[in-house]
Amino acid sequence: MLHWVKRHLVSILCIIGVMAPFIGMSLIDTFYYSTIFGWIIGFCCFVISYIIVSKRPDEDEGAVNAPKETI
Repeated sequence: MLHWVKRHLVSILCIIGVMAPFIGMSLIDTFYYSTIFGWIIGFCCFVISYIIVSKRPDEDEGAVNAPKETI
């Protein structure tokens, strides 16, 4: 389960980031500032996913450094 979450963490954060403002707008009757909190949480999810993507090493990095075959 943890391996699955690590592989899909960025997509999960992006989905939460898109849904957070809409959930905040639907909770406006409960809490007056919920829309603002929804937008802030959504923005933070996108920023965290960007940081994860920028810090994650490329999967093809090993293939780039491999020696080329000669014909």
